[in-house]
Amino acid sequence: MLVPAMLTLSACGMMRGAPKDTPVPVENTYQKQVSAEAQTACAAANRALLGDGYLTEMAGAEKVKGRKAYRTEGDRNTIVEMTVICLPDPNGGSTLYANGLRSTYELKKSATPASIGVSVIGSVSLPIGQNVDSMVKTSDETITDRGFYQKLFNAVEAVLNAMHQEPGESKTRKDAAPADKQP
Repeated sequence: MLVPAMLTLSACGMMRGAPKDTPVPVENTYQKQVSAEAQTACAAANRALLGDGYLTEMAGAEKVKGRKAYRTEGDRNTIVEMTVICLPDPNGGSTLYANGLRSTYELKKSATPASIGVSVIGSVSLPIGQNVDSMVKTSDETITDRGFYQKLFNAVEAVLNAMHQEPGESKTRKDAAPADKQP
């Protein structure tokens, strides 16, 4: 009775329909497998980020960093920093690993009082002074929204598809104008 129960439990742990030796592609929020080589995949990630308004830098052939800033509300600014690492897969293709960090900054005003020093009296602080505005970081968080990363990975795949098109082939094929028909 113990043996059938153990077999049942072990069968529940196996994936149905997948052979034992076949690796199952792992897809999660932060990674995506593509059929292109790592260097080509990173070039596509660079183009995808540039197309979405990021200022990018290639940090080697297998790493792209991008930065995008925008104002959210009032005196609050947000900066999104993206890092995409492209690693080759042993069986061909590569895996992209993406991580987005969202930092929020707020404008803070602070007054600095002026002080006057007189050797006989000492220093005297006066209410006249200067207002100093500075951006202060108020939060840092890793972006966990699956849709955010899916949008990036879809853009990378679109760039990869465009890179693999024939030189004369256009993205949107238009049918040739019909020849003049004679009645």
